[in-house]
Amino acid sequence: MNVAEFHQNIEALWQNIEEQLDAQEADVDCETQGSVFTITFDNRSQVVINKQEPLLELWLASRLGGYHFVFKNNDWIASDGTRFWDRLSEACAAHGAPVQFA
Repeated sequence: MNVAEFHQNIEALWQNIEEQLDAQEADVDCETQGSVFTITFDNRSQVVINKQEPLLELWLASRLGGYHFVFKNNDWIASDGTRFWDRLSEACAAHGAPVQFA
């Protein structure tokens, strides 16, 4: 994946997250500022997802911890083999919004 493809992939992913949260009527606010996408929950806690262009990685931070993902086989995967979408579902649940991502 080159840098342009990386940015296109992440932008599509962020849009997908927001659409899925809206479809499930999650009580959250989503905001993008530069390379950072933030989900703010009703209790004012946050999940932060950011792109790390130099490493071509996607990072997720929440009250459950921080995770780094690389793009493998058309999916974002952490070093322990966990999919990004699974970690994001766990993070949202920990912040009070039990949602599932496809």
